[in-house]
Amino acid sequence: MPVYRYQALSRDGRLVEDEIELSDLRALYRYLREEGLTLVKYSTKTVFPWERVALSKLSRPELAEFCHNLALMVRGGVPLLQALKDLRASTTNPRLRRALGTLLQEIQGGRPLSQGMEREKGIFPGIVRSLTALGEETGRLDQTLEEAAQHLQRIHTIITQTKRAMLYPVLVLVAMTGALLFWLLFVLPKILDIFTQMQISLPWPTRMLLIFTFYFKHYFGYVALLLAGAIVVFVLAYRSSSLVRYTFEKLLLRLPLLSRIKRSSLLAFIFEYLALLLGAGIDILKSFDIMFVNLQSEVGKRIVKELREGVLRGESLRQVSEKIPLFNPLDLRMIGVGEETGRLVEQLRYLARYYYEVVQGMVETLSKILEPVLIVITGLIFLLIAISLIGPIYELISQIR
Repeated sequence: MPVYRYQALSRDGRLVEDEIELSDLRALYRYLREEGLTLVKYSTKTVFPWERVALSKLSRPELAEFCHNLALMVRGGVPLLQALKDLRASTTNPRLRRALGTLLQEIQGGRPLSQGMEREKGIFPGIVRSLTALGEETGRLDQTLEEAAQHLQRIHTIITQTKRAMLYPVLVLVAMTGALLFWLLFVLPKILDIFTQMQISLPWPTRMLLIFTFYFKHYFGYVALLLAGAIVVFVLAYRSSSLVRYTFEKLLLRLPLLSRIKRSSLLAFIFEYLALLLGAGIDILKSFDIMFVNLQSEVGKRIVKELREGVLRGESLRQVSEKIPLFNPLDLRMIGVGEETGRLVEQLRYLARYYYEVVQGMVETLSKILEPVLIVITGLIFLLIAISLIGPIYELISQIR
């Protein structure tokens, strides 16, 4: 749809400048008439494909803030149309302003808010759209919007904590690799070249280091190019193939330390989603459908699919979960007790909080766990280099004397 930039006069004589994405010029005139504006002039803005890609998503905190503010205004008795207008006027995010323009157009046309969100799927995820539709059906729109806002904020926190936990070891490994490359490419070749020119008898560790640095320096460009190509191929395959993503996630679930972070984060997601949807009154099969669409983890998608198929066969949630290795005995006991007592939502919320706290704890302790390990590895590498250099240096000093 085209994006229209316009200047219009309000009833009190103010000049209003704005832009909105509408289906055609007739829709623009209709929108301005309903807003009580008189068109002065307009122009069509060209939106390039890369601009749509760059503006295709909204950060979770921004979306959570929008849902929270809209819930407050609806709860305070502000008409939905006026609430959306006020929020659109106050937002500074151009993509959100455009999406709110679409919502206003739908509501002014007599259609529900959830239908407007369906037109803006790139902005509003499925779980927000489903909760909004449920709130409209039950008359609890303010409550479901607030639940959506809290959910988005919790999910953002879990993702941020997980990334922080994995960022530290990656940064340390990059720093160690950079220091080692500097020594192998610039420092050691010059030192070893001096030993060779002085015709010093080299012990076998030094000879091995000399051979290694020679081949490493001469073939480093080819190795780096091959590695860069492999990374590019992996990134493209990861983005385009669900099988590659699934295999990579399964690998992460087998690595020491990282496996616990990945598993806890994934379980926190699953329990958080399921508790929110069931607590909002959405049936369990529909909840699984919404989770499948919104989960970004391929392992999580397959787990949700297995759970749905098992429940569809008539099995209880615990019986299906027992067949999935990701769930441990604590999860199974909590789910079983929740089903027996009719308080499954409370049990799922407890498990979501538990795994969220596990992720937080791992973030805080990961640096303490990895620091001595990385120090030992770094020390051993440079110890081998030092041992290889001490003998020739000692003999060189003896010759100078």
